[in-house]
Amino acid sequence: MGRFLALLLGIAGALLGSQAPGFTLQYMQNLQGRIDELAPIVEEFDANIAQYGYDRERALIECQSAEGLLDALCTAYVSAVERYEMLTAHMAELEAASDLVRPLVLAKTQIEDITLSVYEQFQPAVPATIDGLAYAGGGFAVLWGGASFLFGLLGAMTGGRRYA
Repeated sequence: MGRFLALLLGIAGALLGSQAPGFTLQYMQNLQGRIDELAPIVEEFDANIAQYGYDRERALIECQSAEGLLDALCTAYVSAVERYEMLTAHMAELEAASDLVRPLVLAKTQIEDITLSVYEQFQPAVPATIDGLAYAGGGFAVLWGGASFLFGLLGAMTGGRRYA
């Protein structure tokens, strides 16, 4: 019975693991859309401050001490610029990783609101890539191996009853 359950868990792991590359690609597409949405705002900010001889860093520092209406304007621009810089750095990190490693990088560095947005729209699909196949095999190995180990351990603890 334990071997059968381990096999079922392995198959579930393969199905789940195989989705990682597709989810990662959809995440990156969503991320790029958000970067594209912020780019004109940041470009406008950069153009406006350049008219007064400022660079982005100096303007952001000055915005920290702004008051009144200037503070209200600065707050929106600072928020947009900081998010843009964070998103572009995140995209660069994902793009620098190989196709095979990218889902692991995403698992460590994902941005919650983007992940939730992708998850709401994500449709599982049959993987047709080498990295999809690799993640399917990895998912199978992790869940099957873990379950086999656990059932073997349970068998040893119960006096040799076979669970695996």
